[in-house]
Amino acid sequence: MHKLIYILLLAIISISCSKGDKPSGNSSQRNGYARHAKGFDIDLTDSLIKIWVNNPFEPTAKGLVYTLYPDSIRSIDPNSIQIPVKRVVCMSSTHVGFIGALGADSAIVGISGTKYVNNPKLWERVVNGQIAEVGYDQTLNYELITRLKPDVVFVYGVSSESLSFIDKLKELGLKVVMVSDYLETSPLGRAEWIRFFGFFLGKQLQADSIFSDVELNYTNLSRSVQQVDTKPKVFLNLPFRDIWYFPGVDNYLVKLINDAGGSYVFPELAGSQSHPVSTEVAYKVGLSCDVWLNPATANRLSDITNSDNRFSKFKAFCNARVYNNNKRMGQGGGNDFWESGVVHPEQILSDLIKIFHPEIMPADSLYFYRRLE
Repeated sequence: MHKLIYILLLAIISISCSKGDKPSGNSSQRNGYARHAKGFDIDLTDSLIKIWVNNPFEPTAKGLVYTLYPDSIRSIDPNSIQIPVKRVVCMSSTHVGFIGALGADSAIVGISGTKYVNNPKLWERVVNGQIAEVGYDQTLNYELITRLKPDVVFVYGVSSESLSFIDKLKELGLKVVMVSDYLETSPLGRAEWIRFFGFFLGKQLQADSIFSDVELNYTNLSRSVQQVDTKPKVFLNLPFRDIWYFPGVDNYLVKLINDAGGSYVFPELAGSQSHPVSTEVAYKVGLSCDVWLNPATANRLSDITNSDNRFSKFKAFCNARVYNNNKRMGQGGGNDFWESGVVHPEQILSDLIKIFHPEIMPADSLYFYRRLE
């Protein structure tokens, strides 16, 4: 989980379902169940649910297949998963966000990086010892995870190290499910993974309802700024070891900026991954930016100038239009932007519209963001 947070920090970075044929040949072939997500798809039959997840380690392969069956029937397939799952281990805070949004918090028995939990109910269970810290990558506590007897371990993979611990979990006989929501470039695509979790937790209808509301609100908000006369130039982040990292134009956050009526300062950066930019180049661009978002862990303007006093010359700094996404921090330091914000991009979009276009929506009631002083 820690690595996911680090990557995300640098990167800043109507209900319908139809049955289809089983995907073959390429993981990009889909049944059409997912409306925005590209990382998973679902095939429903009378008694079974087949879920396909794109394999981040083999993007051109068929993908990973999970067969779910209700506890009212029996399956002879040792690789199938009985639903609803009642005990789960989460390797990412985003998994916690999806499960919490479905009101299934009690199913979580272990988390990688418990100190990053923001959900108050889950944090209380962490403090009371009801949710175990299972470790991370090389420090993963396999013995503890086995003792927790999870029905499913929800994992993600960003490196060869991830593949190693995933294989180890499987060797121990645990049901491991890949969640590649972090690869989605569309905010609605990522939010739609709540439908994925809904099937595992027996909350399919609730997940569909939540996502449909998110989809409708997001669409309406984005339409409200389509005809704005001016789009503020939006700058991001703070340098890390003298290198500034900016996401490509297909990145999740850049999509939010565009949908909120902003103009990203590096439209020439391709793809969704982070690009290293020298401090000198970033500084020249930053001088004329209208809005500055997500300056690392800064809580006040002085935190920025303490890192480099030159940044006080940025237009956004001079006009007090610097905003950070750390308004909702948990007792242990978990940022709700990366927990419930993944489930509710419409709330992030609302914040950004208020920041970019206060003439349309006053910026006096931000949810995830706050203006630095």
